[in-house]
Amino acid sequence: AKKLLYTGGYQIYATIDPELQSIVEKVYADTSNLPYTSSKGEQLQSGMTVIDNATGNIVAMAGRVGEREGRFLFNYATATRPCGSAIKPIAVYAPALDTGVITPATVLDDYPVRLQANENGTEKAWPKNSYSGYKGLITLQTALRVSTNTTAVRVLEALSPSVSYDFMTQNLGFTTLVNSDLNSAALGLGGLTYGVNTVEMAAAYSAFANNGDLVLENKQESWVAMKESTAYSINELLKGVVRSGTGTEAAFSGMTIAGKTGTTSSNYDRYFVGYTPYYTAAVWIGYDQNASIRANGNPAAQLWKKVMSEAHENLPNQNFNGSTADMTQVTVCTRTGLLQGPGCTDVQTVWVAASNAPA
Repeated sequence: AKKLLYTGGYQIYATIDPELQSIVEKVYADTSNLPYTSSKGEQLQSGMTVIDNATGNIVAMAGRVGEREGRFLFNYATATRPCGSAIKPIAVYAPALDTGVITPATVLDDYPVRLQANENGTEKAWPKNSYSGYKGLITLQTALRVSTNTTAVRVLEALSPSVSYDFMTQNLGFTTLVNSDLNSAALGLGGLTYGVNTVEMAAAYSAFANNGDLVLENKQESWVAMKESTAYSINELLKGVVRSGTGTEAAFSGMTIAGKTGTTSSNYDRYFVGYTPYYTAAVWIGYDQNASIRANGNPAAQLWKKVMSEAHENLPNQNFNGSTADMTQVTVCTRTGLLQGPGCTDVQTVWVAASNAPA
């Protein structure tokens, strides 16, 4: 292969943007940007993929943290790893909005979905949240902003895991899912059999920024992944995650940002997928040998910010190019999700698909 490469007259075309790649490599080469080691002294590792929303091209990638010590090293950006709650927008809320199972006006119940048996024969409430306890009735905006687990499972089961699976594999182009992922823990909470990679995660989230279209660079083709109203609603929801939810560490001034964090059991993996009107980037962080990540905040979101803030320094701010042509604005009670009645003073005004507006 090497002989053919050097003497066979090949022409190699890369989609990498040298300027963006230089920014990514600079951040990832400096271990002080991820200053954590496991109890065995292992450096916390990471992989990152950056995609140009308009073309679908991979414009930058980092495969590991630290100075490059050789060639053909393991690439964490293309390896499959668990993504935790970063799966919720693409496996739960987007397909549920797209099929009319929920609307942005929906109120959800943050309460255990069911009891599960422990090994000792007792029962425990499932699922638990990353925060203590349960909040009761909450809006969809709150559910995403604080990354509620119970509501994700409840919406997934109303949608059905098979519809979610088809949405991810057919609409969003995931190749890493397998049949054993057809369950609530996998698709609702990110406990996938093999996990996902940052390439496919970045591509999937870029569809939100792209008004519902998914563009694949390897074939230079695109197709409609979801309704425009779905993309618009998810963009508004995920902007809230970065503005005042679990993703605030990714925020930087002067640019519209949306995204979602992810954390797996025992804190073995941290994830952040974020996007602007220009680029989408997915970041995974974890150890080679599973170990709990002891860090201040979410290092995945922090790395994302270090790269993307510099990448956007000379770019003018703009909003996502979404359309509300097929949507209508409604004022609903935040305790019911229905149109405001005379007895409700706690309300919110949201855009919803006109075909699925609360009556």
